[in-house]
Amino acid sequence: MHDLDRTIDELEYDDNEFEFESEYEEEYDDEFEFESEYDDDEYEFEMRPDGDNPFTEEEEMELASELLAVSSEEELDQFIGGLVKRAWKGAKRFAKSKAGRSIGRFAKGLAKKALPVAGRAIGTYFGGPVGGAVGGKLGRWASRLFEMELEGLSPEDQEFEVAKRIVRLTGTAARTASKLGSRMPANKAVKIAIRRSASKHAPGLISGGTRRSKVVNSGRHSGRWIRKGRRIILLDV
Repeated sequence: MHDLDRTIDELEYDDNEFEFESEYEEEYDDEFEFESEYDDDEYEFEMRPDGDNPFTEEEEMELASELLAVSSEEELDQFIGGLVKRAWKGAKRFAKSKAGRSIGRFAKGLAKKALPVAGRAIGTYFGGPVGGAVGGKLGRWASRLFEMELEGLSPEDQEFEVAKRIVRLTGTAARTASKLGSRMPANKAVKIAIRRSASKHAPGLISGGTRRSKVVNSGRHSGRWIRKGRRIILLDV
């Protein structure tokens, strides 16, 4: 089982090397599990009721649609960098810092594993159709990671819900890490930030996906989307 320290270290120093074995679903069940031994109570600070989410609902949906429109490794890098910058008013400098880059690498690795469209977009990076197949298969893993019940939603709606959760998780982690950055070493700030953000927005990272999944409300907070060329068009929003 990978704990938080190993997870961050791997994403920071080896973010471009992902090996996929024939039993990768079992492998990824443990990849992002965080041990509870890391105690961050020493650095308590007030968080907003929304978990310090820096984005409004409209911004979150806009960013999710941008993530779904990613079609290459370079575009994914650009999107993640822009997402980290938007998470905090003073984050332009933070995004280029060690902590900001670590948050970005974490988000990139997570998107590549949890979001089928991201896996397909960088399919050539993993070797053509194999990359697309890997991304598609791991969509089921995402429902356990975020503890959302996606059954009954169309594939497009499922991807949109997961994309929103990735945006929320990344933005919250970036905002928290930027707040903590002046009070502790960057690596510790990143670990605390990811843990706090995951506890609210991706409980499966901590619990291993053993808790009951929450049913996704397909009402106002959701939206269908279609792709037209390079554009993502939101429907019924």
